[in-house]
Amino acid sequence: MKCESCNKKHATVHLTEIVGSLKKEKHLCEECAQNMNTQLTKLPSPTEILTSLINQVAPEISEMSKVACPVCGLSYIDFRSHGRLGCPMDYTIFRKGLIPLLEKMHGSTQHVGKVPSRAGKELVKKNELIQLRNELNKAVEKEDYEKAAELRDRIYELSGDNDNEDQ
Repeated sequence: MKCESCNKKHATVHLTEIVGSLKKEKHLCEECAQNMNTQLTKLPSPTEILTSLINQVAPEISEMSKVACPVCGLSYIDFRSHGRLGCPMDYTIFRKGLIPLLEKMHGSTQHVGKVPSRAGKELVKKNELIQLRNELNKAVEKEDYEKAAELRDRIYELSGDNDNEDQ
């Protein structure tokens, strides 16, 4: 359907006016609609709509969109579209954007997975200590001191440090 005003462009704005029992419709292109009625707000373009949605879903993208690696030249937007980093420096440059991605994918920024059976008990103990220390830091940040004390005692127990018994 062509615009009723200019008869050139495709009508994308459809105005319906009802006065009493009389219904009046106008089919206009966006430009003619803007000229006829200044009360209409400018409709956002598809690019503006997508940008707004992306900013709501992943706010780090808009902030990181201007960042590029000085070593390999990869931009954060290129990384997001291809899913691959260009060089080891990218982990440092894009850290602010990578942390939320890792937390979404793995639930944590540190890999805690299965330990090979040949790795031995020391590695299992070391990994458990790292995990407990991370939980302890989170408990202290949340000011959950009872849980922090339990974690501290478990850390002392695992590490073999019995100096806390005096405390």
